[in-house]
Amino acid sequence: MTPGAAFLAGAVAGGAVGGLAAREAYRRKAALFGRLFSFAMHELNTPITAVNMTVLNLLSEVFGQLPPPLKPWIEMTREQVGRLNGLVGEVRDFVHMELHEDLRVSRVELTVAEILDEALVSIRRGMEQAGVDFTVVTAPDLPGVLTDPDRAARCLSSILFHARKFRTGGPITLKVFRAPGGAGAVAFAVSYQGARLRPEEIEASLDLYYPARMRKDQVLGATGLGLGLIRRVARLIGGDLDFIAEEDGRAAVTLRCASAGGKS
Repeated sequence: MTPGAAFLAGAVAGGAVGGLAAREAYRRKAALFGRLFSFAMHELNTPITAVNMTVLNLLSEVFGQLPPPLKPWIEMTREQVGRLNGLVGEVRDFVHMELHEDLRVSRVELTVAEILDEALVSIRRGMEQAGVDFTVVTAPDLPGVLTDPDRAARCLSSILFHARKFRTGGPITLKVFRAPGGAGAVAFAVSYQGARLRPEEIEASLDLYYPARMRKDQVLGATGLGLGLIRRVARLIGGDLDFIAEEDGRAAVTLRCASAGGKS
Protein backbone atom coordinates (compact mmCIF):
# COMPACT_ATOMS: atom_id res chain seq x y z
CA MET A 1 0.00 0.00 0.00
CA THR A 2 1.38 3.38 -0.96
CA PRO A 3 1.75 6.10 1.72
CA GLY A 4 -1.11 8.06 0.14
CA ALA A 5 -3.44 5.06 0.16
CA ALA A 6 -2.49 4.25 3.75
CA PHE A 7 -3.22 7.81 4.81
CA LEU A 8 -6.60 7.73 3.04
CA ALA A 9 -7.49 4.38 4.62
CA GLY A 10 -6.54 5.71 8.04
CA ALA A 11 -8.61 8.82 7.54
CA VAL A 12 -11.63 6.77 6.50
CA ALA A 13 -11.25 4.44 9.47
CA GLY A 14 -10.79 7.36 11.83
CA GLY A 15 -13.87 9.07 10.43
CA ALA A 16 -15.90 5.89 10.87
CA VAL A 17 -14.78 5.50 14.46
CA GLY A 18 -15.51 9.15 15.15
CA GLY A 19 -18.94 8.83 13.57
CA LEU A 20 -19.78 5.80 15.70
CA ALA A 21 -18.60 7.59 18.82
CA ALA A 22 -20.73 10.64 17.99
CA ARG A 23 -23.74 8.42 17.34
CA GLU A 24 -23.30 6.63 20.65
CA ALA A 25 -22.95 9.96 22.47
CA TYR A 26 -26.17 11.16 20.84
CA ARG A 27 -27.95 7.93 21.79
CA ARG A 28 -26.90 8.31 25.43
CA LYS A 29 -27.99 11.95 25.44
CA ALA A 30 -31.36 11.08 23.91
CA ALA A 31 -31.87 8.33 26.49
CA LEU A 32 -31.04 10.78 29.28
CA PHE A 33 -33.48 13.37 27.93
CA GLY A 34 -36.10 10.69 27.51
CA ARG A 35 -35.81 9.56 31.13
CA LEU A 36 -35.99 13.15 32.35
CA PHE A 37 -39.07 13.96 30.27
CA SER A 38 -40.74 10.70 31.30
CA PHE A 39 -40.17 11.63 34.93
CA ALA A 40 -41.58 15.11 34.31
CA MET A 41 -44.72 13.71 32.64
CA HIS A 42 -45.23 11.36 35.58
CA GLU A 43 -44.92 14.26 38.01
CA LEU A 44 -47.39 16.38 36.04
CA ASN A 45 -50.03 13.65 36.21
CA THR A 46 -50.41 14.00 39.99
CA PRO A 47 -51.56 17.65 40.12
CA ILE A 48 -53.61 17.22 36.93
CA THR A 49 -55.51 14.31 38.48
CA ALA A 50 -56.08 16.23 41.71
CA VAL A 51 -57.41 19.31 39.92
CA ASN A 52 -59.59 17.20 37.64
CA MET A 53 -61.17 15.35 40.56
CA THR A 54 -61.85 18.65 42.33
CA VAL A 55 -63.48 20.14 39.23
CA LEU A 56 -65.63 17.05 38.70
CA ASN A 57 -66.75 17.14 42.34
CA LEU A 58 -67.64 20.81 42.00
CA LEU A 59 -69.67 20.20 38.84
CA SER A 60 -71.38 17.23 40.52
CA GLU A 61 -72.18 19.61 43.41
CA VAL A 62 -70.65 17.25 45.96
CA PHE A 63 -69.65 20.32 47.99
CA GLY A 64 -73.00 22.06 47.53
CA GLN A 65 -74.85 23.86 44.78
CA LEU A 66 -72.74 25.98 42.46
CA PRO A 67 -73.77 29.62 42.00
CA PRO A 68 -74.96 29.92 38.36
CA PRO A 69 -72.42 32.64 37.44
CA LEU A 70 -69.59 30.36 38.59
CA LYS A 71 -70.59 27.23 36.69
CA PRO A 72 -69.35 28.31 33.21
CA TRP A 73 -65.91 29.03 34.67
CA ILE A 74 -65.74 25.61 36.32
CA GLU A 75 -66.81 23.99 33.05
CA MET A 76 -64.10 25.91 31.21
CA THR A 77 -61.58 24.69 33.79
CA ARG A 78 -62.72 21.13 33.21
CA GLU A 79 -62.16 21.48 29.47
CA GLN A 80 -58.72 22.98 29.89
CA VAL A 81 -57.63 20.38 32.45
CA GLY A 82 -58.75 17.71 30.00
CA ARG A 83 -56.75 19.43 27.29
CA LEU A 84 -53.73 19.61 29.57
CA ASN A 85 -54.02 15.89 30.24
CA GLY A 86 -54.14 15.29 26.49
CA LEU A 87 -51.02 17.41 25.94
CA VAL A 88 -49.15 15.40 28.56
CA GLY A 89 -50.16 12.27 26.66
CA GLU A 90 -48.90 13.75 23.39
CA VAL A 91 -45.54 14.69 24.91
CA ARG A 92 -45.24 11.22 26.47
CA ASP A 93 -45.92 9.56 23.12
CA PHE A 94 -43.36 11.80 21.40
CA VAL A 95 -40.73 10.94 24.01
CA HIS A 96 -41.32 7.21 23.64
CA MET A 97 -41.36 7.42 19.83
CA GLU A 98 -38.35 9.64 19.28
CA LEU A 99 -36.15 9.27 22.37
CA HIS A 100 -36.89 5.87 23.89
CA GLU A 101 -38.04 4.31 20.60
CA ASP A 102 -40.27 1.95 22.57
CA LEU A 103 -43.83 3.30 22.27
CA ARG A 104 -46.33 0.56 23.02
CA VAL A 105 -49.92 0.77 21.86
CA SER A 106 -52.92 -1.46 22.37
CA ARG A 107 -55.66 -2.43 19.95
CA VAL A 108 -59.06 -3.39 21.27
CA GLU A 109 -62.51 -3.44 19.73
CA LEU A 110 -64.54 -0.32 20.47
CA THR A 111 -67.79 1.15 19.28
CA VAL A 112 -67.90 4.51 17.57
CA ALA A 113 -70.03 5.78 20.45
CA GLU A 114 -67.31 4.92 22.97
CA ILE A 115 -64.73 6.96 21.09
CA LEU A 116 -67.11 9.90 20.68
CA ASP A 117 -68.13 9.88 24.35
CA GLU A 118 -64.51 10.04 25.47
CA ALA A 119 -63.41 12.62 22.90
CA LEU A 120 -66.37 14.97 23.40
CA VAL A 121 -66.74 14.73 27.18
CA SER A 122 -65.48 18.26 27.79
CA ILE A 123 -64.99 19.97 24.43
CA ARG A 124 -68.67 19.95 23.46
CA ARG A 125 -69.50 22.40 26.27
CA GLY A 126 -66.39 24.40 25.40
CA MET A 127 -67.61 24.79 21.83
CA GLU A 128 -70.90 26.15 23.12
CA GLN A 129 -69.19 28.61 25.44
CA ALA A 130 -66.97 29.79 22.60
CA GLY A 131 -70.05 30.47 20.47
CA VAL A 132 -69.18 27.80 17.92
CA ASP A 133 -71.98 26.04 16.05
CA PHE A 134 -70.77 22.46 16.57
CA THR A 135 -72.58 19.53 14.99
CA VAL A 136 -71.94 15.79 15.16
CA VAL A 137 -73.40 13.65 12.37
CA THR A 138 -73.01 9.87 12.69
CA ALA A 139 -73.95 7.50 9.88
CA PRO A 140 -76.11 4.50 10.83
CA ASP A 141 -74.91 0.90 11.10
CA LEU A 142 -71.23 1.71 11.51
CA PRO A 143 -68.89 -1.16 12.37
CA GLY A 144 -66.85 -1.21 15.52
CA VAL A 145 -63.20 -0.17 15.29
CA LEU A 146 -59.98 -1.85 16.33
CA THR A 147 -57.78 0.79 17.94
CA ASP A 148 -56.09 2.11 21.07
CA PRO A 149 -58.95 3.49 23.20
CA ASP A 150 -57.06 6.31 24.92
CA ARG A 151 -55.08 7.45 21.90
CA ALA A 152 -57.96 7.30 19.41
CA ALA A 153 -60.14 9.54 21.58
CA ARG A 154 -57.22 11.87 22.31
CA CYS A 155 -56.40 12.17 18.60
CA LEU A 156 -60.00 13.11 17.80
CA SER A 157 -60.14 15.60 20.66
CA SER A 158 -56.90 17.21 19.49
CA ILE A 159 -58.29 17.55 15.96
CA LEU A 160 -61.35 19.34 17.34
CA PHE A 161 -59.14 21.74 19.31
CA HIS A 162 -57.17 22.34 16.10
CA ALA A 163 -60.38 23.18 14.22
CA ARG A 164 -61.56 25.53 16.94
CA LYS A 165 -58.25 27.37 17.04
CA PHE A 166 -57.83 27.79 13.27
CA ARG A 167 -61.50 28.32 12.41
CA THR A 168 -62.05 31.80 10.96
CA GLY A 169 -65.84 31.62 11.15
CA GLY A 170 -68.86 29.42 10.61
CA PRO A 171 -69.62 26.01 12.09
CA ILE A 172 -67.46 23.04 12.94
CA THR A 173 -68.89 19.71 11.84
CA LEU A 174 -67.80 16.24 12.86
CA LYS A 175 -69.06 13.55 10.48
CA VAL A 176 -68.52 9.88 11.23
CA PHE A 177 -68.98 7.49 8.33
CA ARG A 178 -67.64 4.38 6.67
CA ALA A 179 -64.56 5.42 4.70
CA PRO A 180 -64.69 4.71 0.95
CA GLY A 181 -62.61 1.84 -0.34
CA GLY A 182 -62.32 -1.81 0.52
CA ALA A 183 -60.54 -1.47 3.87
CA GLY A 184 -63.78 -0.82 5.76
CA ALA A 185 -62.27 1.90 7.94
CA VAL A 186 -64.39 4.34 9.93
CA ALA A 187 -63.67 8.02 9.25
CA PHE A 188 -64.04 10.85 11.76
CA ALA A 189 -63.99 13.97 9.55
CA VAL A 190 -63.79 17.41 11.18
CA SER A 191 -64.58 20.26 8.76
CA TYR A 192 -64.38 24.00 9.30
CA GLN A 193 -63.73 27.30 7.54
CA GLY A 194 -60.11 28.29 7.98
CA ALA A 195 -57.51 30.57 6.45
CA ARG A 196 -56.24 29.98 2.94
CA LEU A 197 -53.21 27.72 2.87
CA ARG A 198 -50.74 26.97 0.13
CA PRO A 199 -50.27 23.27 -0.75
CA GLU A 200 -46.76 23.34 0.71
CA GLU A 201 -48.11 24.73 3.99
CA ILE A 202 -50.64 21.91 4.21
CA GLU A 203 -47.95 19.31 3.62
CA ALA A 204 -45.55 20.96 6.08
CA SER A 205 -48.19 20.99 8.84
CA LEU A 206 -48.21 17.17 8.76
CA ASP A 207 -44.51 16.96 9.56
CA LEU A 208 -43.78 15.63 13.04
CA TYR A 209 -41.47 18.57 13.83
CA TYR A 210 -43.62 21.28 12.26
CA PRO A 211 -44.32 23.13 15.56
CA ALA A 212 -40.55 23.48 16.07
CA ARG A 213 -39.87 25.09 12.69
CA MET A 214 -38.50 28.61 12.67
CA ARG A 215 -41.12 31.16 11.58
CA LYS A 216 -40.82 34.76 10.43
CA ASP A 217 -43.99 35.69 12.31
CA GLN A 218 -45.05 35.03 15.89
CA VAL A 219 -48.16 33.07 14.94
CA LEU A 220 -48.36 29.58 16.43
CA GLY A 221 -48.85 27.18 13.54
CA ALA A 222 -50.29 24.25 15.48
CA THR A 223 -52.19 23.19 18.56
CA GLY A 224 -50.55 20.84 21.01
CA LEU A 225 -47.73 18.98 19.31
CA GLY A 226 -49.39 19.38 15.93
CA LEU A 227 -51.15 17.31 13.29
CA GLY A 228 -47.90 15.54 12.46
CA LEU A 229 -47.84 13.82 15.85
CA ILE A 230 -51.52 12.90 15.57
CA ARG A 231 -50.88 11.34 12.16
CA ARG A 232 -47.88 9.38 13.45
CA VAL A 233 -49.87 8.08 16.43
CA ALA A 234 -52.90 7.31 14.24
CA ARG A 235 -50.74 5.15 11.99
CA LEU A 236 -49.25 3.32 14.97
CA ILE A 237 -52.73 2.40 16.23
CA GLY A 238 -53.82 1.06 12.85
CA GLY A 239 -55.37 4.17 11.31
CA ASP A 240 -54.30 7.32 9.49
CA LEU A 241 -54.92 11.05 9.24
CA ASP A 242 -55.55 13.32 6.26
CA PHE A 243 -55.64 17.11 6.06
CA ILE A 244 -57.12 18.88 3.07
CA ALA A 245 -57.85 22.57 2.52
CA GLU A 246 -59.62 24.13 -0.45
CA GLU A 247 -58.59 27.38 -2.11
CA ASP A 248 -61.37 29.23 -0.28
CA GLY A 249 -60.13 28.04 3.13
CA ARG A 250 -62.61 25.22 3.70
CA ALA A 251 -60.66 22.55 5.52
CA ALA A 252 -61.16 19.01 6.78
CA VAL A 253 -59.02 16.89 9.07
CA THR A 254 -59.99 13.22 8.91
CA LEU A 255 -58.99 10.54 11.38
CA ARG A 256 -59.48 6.99 10.12
CA CYS A 257 -59.70 3.94 12.38
CA ALA A 258 -59.50 0.33 11.27
CA SER A 259 -62.78 -1.55 11.23
CA ALA A 260 -63.24 -4.42 13.67
CA GLY A 261 -66.17 -5.83 11.73
CA GLY A 262 -68.81 -5.47 14.49
CA LYS A 263 -71.67 -3.01 14.79
CA SER A 264 -71.52 0.15 16.86
